Amino acid sequence: MKRLQRYLVIAMMIAVVVVGIRFTQELEDWSRLLTYQPPPAVARLATTTMMTDTARRLFYVNQPTIESTKSSLKLCKSSEHTIVLGCYVPTKGIFLQAVTDSRLQGVMEVTAAHEMLHVVYQRMSIFEQSQINKQLQAVLSQLDNPRIRKIIQTYRDQDSRSVDNELHSILGTEVRNLSPELEAHYRIYFTDRSPIVALSEGYEGRFTALRSKAKLLAQQLSIQNLALEELSERVKKESKQVEIEGSTIQTAIVANPQTDYNTRVATFNERVRNYNRLVVQLKEQTASYNQLVTERNSITLEEKSLFESLENKSTRQVAR
Repeated sequence: MKRLQRYLVIAMMIAVVVVGIRFTQELEDWSRLLTYQPPPAVARLATTTMMTDTARRLFYVNQPTIESTKSSLKLCKSSEHTIVLGCYVPTKGIFLQAVTDSRLQGVMEVTAAHEMLHVVYQRMSIFEQSQINKQLQAVLSQLDNPRIRKIIQTYRDQDSRSVDNELHSILGTEVRNLSPELEAHYRIYFTDRSPIVALSEGYEGRFTALRSKAKLLAQQLSIQNLALEELSERVKKESKQVEIEGSTIQTAIVANPQTDYNTRVATFNERVRNYNRLVVQLKEQTASYNQLVTERNSITLEEKSLFESLENKSTRQVAR
C-alpha cells in the first residue's frame, strides 16, 4: 500500500511538472504572439501550405522571417540534406531563405511547412515522440523512394539522433501516401497535405528530369563516340588507299601511256566516290555528336543554375 502511495505521489509530481511546463510555454507563446504580426509574405506561406490554426500558431510563435541568402547562411548553422532553405532554431525562431527563381516555385512553401513540423516535434513529450517515431520508421521501412531513403541514411550516418525529427518533417511535406495514423497526426497541422507534396514533387521533379536527361545523353554520346572513332578510322584508311592507288595509276600511265587503263580508272573513281561518301557521313555524324554535346552542356548549365539559386547550405550538402 505504501509503495502504491509512493507511485501515486511520483506520478502526481510528474503531472504537476508537465502541466507547469506547458502552462509556462503557453504564457511564453502568448507573449511572443503579442509582439509579432506576420508579414504578408509569411502569412501567404501559411495559407498556401494549408496550415491549420494550430500550425499557424506554432509557426507564428517562432516569428518566421524571410532572409537573404547571406543572412540565411549565417543564421542557419544546422545541416539540412534535402532541398530545404531555412531552419528552426529553438528560442530564436524560424528563418526562411528568399527564393525568387521561378523554376524553384514551391521551395519556400515546403520549407515553411518543414520547419513548422520541427517545432511540432520539438514540443512533443518523450512519450509522444516515441509513439510517433514508431509510425515514422514503419512508413520508412516500406517507402519506395531512393532519394528520401538516401537522405535519411545521410542523417543516420552523421547524427542518428536527428533522424526521427527530420523524418517527421520530410514525410509530412514530401510523401503523398502515409499510414492512417500518420495522416491523422498531420491533419492536426494541415487541412490538406496534398498541395505541399505537389509543390515538393514539382521542384524535385525538375532536378530528376534534368538528371535523367543528362544520363540518357551521356549514354548516347558514349555510343556515338565509339561509332565516330570507328568511322574516322575507316576514313583515314580509305584516304590512304585512295592516295596509294591514285599514285600507282599515275605512275603506270607515265611509264606506259599506250595501255588501256579504263577499268582501273573506273575502279579507282568508285573508290574515290566511296571515300567522299564516308567523309560526308563522318561530317554528319560529327555534327550530330556535337549537337548532343551542346544539349548535354546546356542541361549541365541549367542544373548548375538551379543549384546556384539554392546558393546556401543545400548546394553543398544536398544528398542525391
